[in-house]
Amino acid sequence: MVDKGLNGTSLGGMVCVKCSNDTVPGAKGCVPCHASYYAASGGFCVCPETHEELGGTCIPLAELSKIPDRKSTYTIQYGGGLALESAFLKAHFRAAAHSCTFQQNSSACHTLSNMCVLLHYEFDGDFNACQYYREEFGENYITLPDHVPWLYYPEGEANVYTSKTKLKTTYSFNDGDPNSSLNFTVAKYSADGHLLEYGRLEEVLTLCPLIDFRFDAVVKFGVTFSQQCFLNVKDLWDTYETVFYDVFLQYYDKEEHMMYAVPVLNRNYKENGVLLNQESEMKWQLTRRFFLIDNLSGREAGSPNAWDEEERARVVRYVRNMEIIIQLREGEGHGLIYPPLIKLTYDEVEDNYYDSNRKVEVGLKVQYTMNFSKIQEDLSIAIGVVSCFAVLWSIIATWSWFRRCGRVGLDIPTIFHFVIVVCGNLATVFWLVMFFSCLYWTIFFKRQDVVHLFLLTQTPRDRHQAVVYVVYVQITIDMFIIDWEQPRARNSIPHPQLNMSLDDEGKQRAEQPISIWRTYFIANEWNELQTHRKVNVGLQLFLTLLFLKVMGFENLSIMSPDSSFQDDPQGSSVPQSFVCRFAISISIYLAIVVAQWLFKLMIYERYVENKLQQFIDLCSIANISIFILEHKMYGYYIHGRSAHGFADVDMQSIYEQMKREEEDLCGHRGLEPSSECQTFEVAVTPRFREKYDTILQPLHRRRGLGRPAGRIRMASDQLEQSFQAHEALKRFFGMFLQHALKNLDYIIKEKLFLEGLLDLEFQETDDRCLLFRDNKHTFRRVLFYGHEATFVLFEMLLFTFIDIVSGDFVLAAVVTFTLVVLLEKVCSASGRNNVVHKTLVDQRFLM
Repeated sequence: MVDKGLNGTSLGGMVCVKCSNDTVPGAKGCVPCHASYYAASGGFCVCPETHEELGGTCIPLAELSKIPDRKSTYTIQYGGGLALESAFLKAHFRAAAHSCTFQQNSSACHTLSNMCVLLHYEFDGDFNACQYYREEFGENYITLPDHVPWLYYPEGEANVYTSKTKLKTTYSFNDGDPNSSLNFTVAKYSADGHLLEYGRLEEVLTLCPLIDFRFDAVVKFGVTFSQQCFLNVKDLWDTYETVFYDVFLQYYDKEEHMMYAVPVLNRNYKENGVLLNQESEMKWQLTRRFFLIDNLSGREAGSPNAWDEEERARVVRYVRNMEIIIQLREGEGHGLIYPPLIKLTYDEVEDNYYDSNRKVEVGLKVQYTMNFSKIQEDLSIAIGVVSCFAVLWSIIATWSWFRRCGRVGLDIPTIFHFVIVVCGNLATVFWLVMFFSCLYWTIFFKRQDVVHLFLLTQTPRDRHQAVVYVVYVQITIDMFIIDWEQPRARNSIPHPQLNMSLDDEGKQRAEQPISIWRTYFIANEWNELQTHRKVNVGLQLFLTLLFLKVMGFENLSIMSPDSSFQDDPQGSSVPQSFVCRFAISISIYLAIVVAQWLFKLMIYERYVENKLQQFIDLCSIANISIFILEHKMYGYYIHGRSAHGFADVDMQSIYEQMKREEEDLCGHRGLEPSSECQTFEVAVTPRFREKYDTILQPLHRRRGLGRPAGRIRMASDQLEQSFQAHEALKRFFGMFLQHALKNLDYIIKEKLFLEGLLDLEFQETDDRCLLFRDNKHTFRRVLFYGHEATFVLFEMLLFTFIDIVSGDFVLAAVVTFTLVVLLEKVCSASGRNNVVHKTLVDQRFLM
């Protein structure tokens, strides 16, 4: 079609003219005759009847008959069951196959190979370009002619070709080393088989604009790269072209410059309808050439404008995910690698989304890995060894619990307790192994001068159950507050508004009743002490976020050998390693915990206040002792009997008493004469426990002196039972501690070294209870204060678990703080109810 004559004059419109004798119609006008026309017709630009004009060439029918002309040859199967007859395949397949086979034309062979790539290398169905390629030139590169591009690796030998040891380059993390980057080279071909470009990966391969300017990080050795971007669907048709790539890796072998062909794993490849490349490595089919975007093969044959530039492909295919895997080679020197592997996953979009403003996600990832079997074996050995110690320690702890609970045989509660203890201990040792392993990987990966390891790529999981048991023990302990105050002589002048207390015979008592307020005061202080801890969780999480987010320690966890507190200069293209992130976050958390603990222990509790010691002193001033039974046959005793004999006095008397103690003008506070020891571990006899349970038996179904439901006044007989039980327990403990009970007595002694080490009592309590001197405030084990390590470990695991799931330290801190505060509130309320129930104080006076 022309609009001007040969002399340049206008023809008044587009006119079809016949090409001259030496030309034939082409895509955009008349083109010179192909040499095959002259050869077939004896020097004329004519294709005789014994030949067929195809693709601008004149081909003998005898040769063309060997290349079948079938509909299946040009049909491409897309997702969703869509099958299209491709105009590109129909126009070029037979011509390219003939020129490649009979004329050894290199461009035609590349065109034929590109058609096979567009078919995702599938050859097991009806006849197509891939099947012709394999039948004519062989199933792999071993028998391939020089003019035919390499497409297939031998079937079932993927593990052989990904384990080759031909690459001799020793790579380094040192920026000044020329081998600190991977020298990928890419050959770029057009759809019609012509070489368009040849150069470095970062210069030739264009995936999407967001990734282009970060390609330095893509090829930097040891830097894990991950980046996603979104492409407008319309651009897949209008902006990009269908081009094909062969990737090579340059290396040196004895100073000889070499190029190694990089294999490709097309995850969309099918064989007998099965996605073979998504199964085990033994079944993989490796290939060589690939495309990024295909907006060519989806142009349907038979369309009136099939080759019009405005005609759109009905389906466009694009790379949804491209992953380059580099595996370290161990045992032959440091810094050596196996051949890289490119994994490709394709997706499709149909033309009905062309005007939808829809976007599709495209991702590129470079991942470094190694054979972790040796490391996993070492971890298994370490876990096995420490697990043996954990189980052994759990057996000892369960035995101690078994004796302290007074059990006589193996039963379900004992087995259940052992399971809880062993789970908690195993979780602790698993966490220790995981933490130190991650710390080892982080330090050595960041600081290694020669490359001998990469980071682990699988996410760990851990659990911890010990906190539940700690809370359960705290809210179920038995305890009683013993008031040593003795009745005082009654004032002879009666109070006009108070009823006179009468004795059993109805006469007015000669002594004044003992005030209950000191007991309520001590109960309130104990209630507040239950959730007291050395570590301030709010301050702990704030400082952790300060170091991780503000000071930049979080940036040390990127999967790169570079260590910097600054933000990633490549944006978010270098992902963070969970190994480094776990090790760094735990290290920061532990460092702040240790700092808080040392500050409390060496400064605050020594020079400001020690709440446990203050509570013991308060008991002595209030003339009140506390008896605690953590288990049925084991507990603690805090001796608070005043050295002055009474405590219900005015302010001046208290100051005088304290002055006498300072001047050593009175007895000592300890239970034993001339002793200052006020805290003891207690092992009681079965007879003692039986007596204790007998006194409380009438009240075992009631919950102390609380305000009943509906605010209805408690029945007088129930109140009387509580008063009687309280007085009976007070007399019982008082007489017991003063050696006034004939069949219930105790002795005071020191614990054996092995008993203290194993937290176990070997000495039997057949006829007398045992009180072991304890200057370490062991009673803190029924408080949060005595399980600081357990709670810190729980908080660290919770913090890191939320971070691994969400990848956000701030969210992890918020969730951790919320749950810890909620746990403290629940424990405080439950512990308060337990104090009311066990000490028989009125819950309305507990704040």
